[in-house]
This record gives sequence, structure tokens and C-alpha cells, in this order.
Amino acid sequence: MAIRKRFSSLKIVFLEYLFAIALMLVLALVIPYSLFSVGMSTGLYTYANSSEVQAKNMEPKIATVKPFDSKLIPASCTYVYVSVNYIVLQSNMDKSEMENAISYAEGKYSPATPDDCYLPIKREDGICILHYYIGSRYTVGWMNSTLPNINKLLVVVCIANCLVGCFIVTTLFAKHLRKQLQPLMDATQKIKEKDLDFEIRPSGIQEFNHILLSISDMKSELKLSLEQQWRMEQTKKEQTSALAHDIKTPLTIIRGNAELLRDSQLTDEQQKYTNYILKNAARMERYLKMLINLTQVEAGYSVDLQKIDTKRFVKGLEDQANGLATAKQLEVALIQKDLPQEFTADSDLLGRAIMNVVSNAVDYSPEHGKISISAEAVGKHMIFCIVDSGKGFSQEDLKNATSQFYMGDKNRSADTHFGIGLSITDAIIKLHHGSLKVENSTETGGGRVTIKIPLQVKTTSMTEMRRI
Repeated sequence: MAIRKRFSSLKIVFLEYLFAIALMLVLALVIPYSLFSVGMSTGLYTYANSSEVQAKNMEPKIATVKPFDSKLIPASCTYVYVSVNYIVLQSNMDKSEMENAISYAEGKYSPATPDDCYLPIKREDGICILHYYIGSRYTVGWMNSTLPNINKLLVVVCIANCLVGCFIVTTLFAKHLRKQLQPLMDATQKIKEKDLDFEIRPSGIQEFNHILLSISDMKSELKLSLEQQWRMEQTKKEQTSALAHDIKTPLTIIRGNAELLRDSQLTDEQQKYTNYILKNAARMERYLKMLINLTQVEAGYSVDLQKIDTKRFVKGLEDQANGLATAKQLEVALIQKDLPQEFTADSDLLGRAIMNVVSNAVDYSPEHGKISISAEAVGKHMIFCIVDSGKGFSQEDLKNATSQFYMGDKNRSADTHFGIGLSITDAIIKLHHGSLKVENSTETGGGRVTIKIPLQVKTTSMTEMRRI
């Protein structure tokens, strides 16, 4: 795996993240305050202490001018003008505000908040009490009554900006981190899928590259180990196949001599033993045939994909099934539905796989029973379904039906079954990128085997053959 020379460490990445967060927070605070300053300079709203400054500036004139002139009262202030006996002479306050102002002048009231201020101005003929607030205010009257308080609005905007800014930075950081993690995720997914023929892409983060290098080494070692294991298995299978062929010779000699003995003058007891030898020799020959077939499948076929005439292929299956069913006088029902004109597969291998299932169905069905073979196209797949009229699969059968050398229970055991047929079928179907499903039929109660393969089978690679 080629690693780029320039990359960052996780420490640098997180420092960049923190710097981005800090920068975003600064911008989130600076921008609102800048806009606030612009509003101040354009006269859209006043400084926080402007009302207090105006009231203090006008205090000397309000205290001395004769007669009292309400026009001297700053626009940002409300007032109440009372006599020395606290009789109200003039005011623009509401009743509650007026009572609080007079009580404040008498020393009986203190505002609840520090920004709520009163300024008593003594005159010769009475007292003028001004009421104002410390805080920025809009210079336009309707804005003060409609819009939120400037200070509160500024705080809310700053908090909202900080939250939005942090969200944006965090989202971009997470997206960047995920991008750097993608080579690691891709590599683990490939290994999970048992695909070891891939190149590992480098990441831009040092620590991730260290992990990727370890994965690359592990991939190479795993691939080497699997290849060695596969070669050992191939050697073992070849030896098994060779041994099976070697056994055929002495077995043929045994069977030939037993047949000669059977045709000679023997006692009843000798004839019995001779028949026993012939029967078991035939059984051993079937064992050897199935064992040779199994080793051939496991060794990996060179799949010969070709266009297959669907109706001709299905008709061939029906003819073979009728031939197998004759001995037990079974009824063979063929169901065809929505068949395409042709599909792609290895005709010989696929036919062999299906006939293995049909052979099982024949063996497991009682005499004068029935088996059905259905063929149909569903979407982009070709589906073959074989149903027998036997006693069905047990739960153990359903779990292990495709396992090598699984014999099943007595309900579905026969002398001709050695736990290999469905295993061979399963291997062939996998070579076609298909699936094999074993279940019980709800209609007949017998076994139901469904074979599903793509209408257009892709070329099977050597790697995929090894997996099988």
C-alpha cells in the first residue's frame, strides 16, 4: 500500500477543529456586535446610558425654569410633576408608574432591578420626578413596542450564532473525518466479504494509515494462508479422488468374481452370501461414484456459460425425471410459467444439480406417489422448484441438508443417499451466483427444494470458486 508523504495526525486534526470552533465563536460574537455598533452610529438605537445622560444634562434647566416646562423632559424619560405636598400637577406616567415614582421621592420605594431608575429634581414650587431605563433603546417609537429589547436580542442572536456555527463546523469536521475513515471502512468490508484481491487506499491521517498498513499486512498474510490451505485441500481432494479410482479396480474384481460364483452350483447358504457380496459391492460403487463427484465439485469447475434454450432445457429435465420415476410408478407434474426464451448458465452443471434434487425427490417419495417440477422466471432470476410426496424434512434436516455427508433422519433416509447430493447441488448453484432453499411443502407435506439463479450469470472467478 502506497502511503502519501504528507499527512496529518489526529492531534493536528482535532487542534484544527478546536481552532475552527474558536474562530467560529469569535465571528458569532463579533458580527452581531459590529451590526450593533453600526446601528449606534446610524442612530437606529441609543447607547445604554443615553437616557441617564440626557436626564442629568437637563436637570439644571428643569430645576430652575419658571414656570415648569414639560418640553424640557427628554423623550426617553417619563415624568410626574408634584407640589411640595406631593399633589400631582402634571404627568405622562400611568397610575402604577406614578405611584412608584412618588413613593421613590418619599423614600418608600426601591426599584426591583438596577436598570430601572428614578431621578427626583427639586424645584422651588415642587418636585419633578423622571423615570428612565438603563439600556439601549430604539430611536423609533414603534420599534420599542414591537421588537424585543435590544440587549436581550443581542444576547439571543449571539447564542444562536454560536450554536449554528458550532453545528456547521462539527458537521464539516465529521464529514472530513468520515472521508479519511472511508479507506479503513472499505478495507474491513472487503475482508468481511472474503474478497482479498483489492488495493487499500491510503488515508490523510497518520494514525489511520498505521491501521491500514496493519490491515494490508494482515490481508496479505491471510491471502497467503488461504491460498496454502486451498492448495492443501486441493491436494487432499486429488488424493481422495485418486484413491477412489484405485479402489474401483479391486472392487470390480470382487464384483466380477461374485457374479461368477452366483452363476455356479452353490448351496442356498452360499448363494445368500454371494448375493450379499454383490449387493454391498454395488453400494460401495455408488459410494465411490458420489465421492468422485464430490471431489470434482470441490476442486472447482470451469464454468462454461452459454445461452440455453429454456423450453428445451426444461423438457430435458422432464424426460429424465420420468425415467427416474418409472421404477416407483411416480407421477411427474411439470409446471411452466412466464419462461423466457433463453437464459445464461452452464447447461451440464445446472442440469446435474437439478437432477440431483429430482433423484432425491424420487427416492423419498412412496410408490405411486407424485413429484412436481416447476420452472418460472421472476424478475431477473430463473427459479426451479422440486416438490416430493414423502414425509418431509425434519428440523435437523432443514439445518444440515446441504452439509457434506449428512445422512438425515430415518424418515428421509434411503440406501441411495449418502449426504452428498444436495451438497453437490449447492456448490454448483453457488458457482452460478444463485441460492438453494430447503423446506417442507405446505401442500403435500413432503420436501420442497427451490433453486434460484440469475437469468444472466456472470463469469465465476477463481477466488469465488475457492470460496465454494
